[in-house]
Amino acid sequence: MKEQEAPRPIRIAVGLWLAIAVFVLFVTGGLWFQRGQVQELTKWTSGQVTSFLVTLTVVAVIFAAAYAWLTRLFLRRRRWARIALSVIAIVHMLWLLVLGISAANLVTLLLICVAIVFTWQPRAAQWFAEVRDE
Repeated sequence: MKEQEAPRPIRIAVGLWLAIAVFVLFVTGGLWFQRGQVQELTKWTSGQVTSFLVTLTVVAVIFAAAYAWLTRLFLRRRRWARIALSVIAIVHMLWLLVLGISAANLVTLLLICVAIVFTWQPRAAQWFAEVRDE
């Protein structure tokens, strides 16, 4: 079975995982343009804000790369990729909870929850089982 023949829940899950990766990068990039507001809200020095933003950027790139790579493997029907995506997502959710509540974090949490639901749909399990039958 080819990628374009993936069932609808798989295509939706893939779209969501990739959307999460892109969204995380855009949100983090946007924070760099709001460094003045971050400094004002936190009362941190310019160096502390830069260090914070660098840390956020590194973590965001790691999550985005992991989502992109694992989504590719998920589409190739690597059974472990589905589990790895879910584990990375849970770690990401915990990371977001440590950062605190924001609109962007809530959107990301919602996207992750929906992506996990579609990743573990019965039709997805059937799609993976078909590989063993071929």
